[in-house]
Amino acid sequence: MSSHVPLSLRRKIVVALDAEYLQASARGVSDRTADETIQLTANRFASFKTLAWVKANIIRPLDDHVFLVSCVDPTGAWDAGAISAMWASMQGTRDPHTDIVQSVESELSRLAAQLARCKVSVSHEVLRGAPSVCVPEYVHAHHGELAVVQSPTRNAVADMMTYAWTDVCVRTTKCPVLVVRPHELSDTVAQALDSE
Repeated sequence: MSSHVPLSLRRKIVVALDAEYLQASARGVSDRTADETIQLTANRFASFKTLAWVKANIIRPLDDHVFLVSCVDPTGAWDAGAISAMWASMQGTRDPHTDIVQSVESELSRLAAQLARCKVSVSHEVLRGAPSVCVPEYVHAHHGELAVVQSPTRNAVADMMTYAWTDVCVRTTKCPVLVVRPHELSDTVAQALDSE
């Protein structure tokens, strides 16, 4: 197959990464504690490993187009990143959700650029709303043939009381859905995103 295949003829893969893994702390770099910096690095590496695994095992660079997405839910549960952003915004004039969206957008852009360096056709977008709703709608609207979702890290109590957004996506998306648990992936999988 030629190196230039129109988007309409490419297999469409939607890769949905958990926004909590992508967002930076609202605190400035110099204000972060060592634990925050370590957690931020671990979260970003988890997303990188997820994408590397997908590239190594799913993506056919000459035949596929990857839609790289993440959802920011301004009405959703308050996670540590949202609380940190709110606290920082109380001391300034910036909207905490804007900070989170910008942080997630920046990280998605970086990951998309890494895929593009590996000669993968890719686009990226930050969706607004609950991922359990936005991801299936996005897959349908873009005629996705496969959805790959990054499983969030949850504790046992949260698992017993509610479904993770990934579970809802598996049940409601109208194409095959693959759930990737990044913390179960080997660190060596990251080599798949080395530029070719």
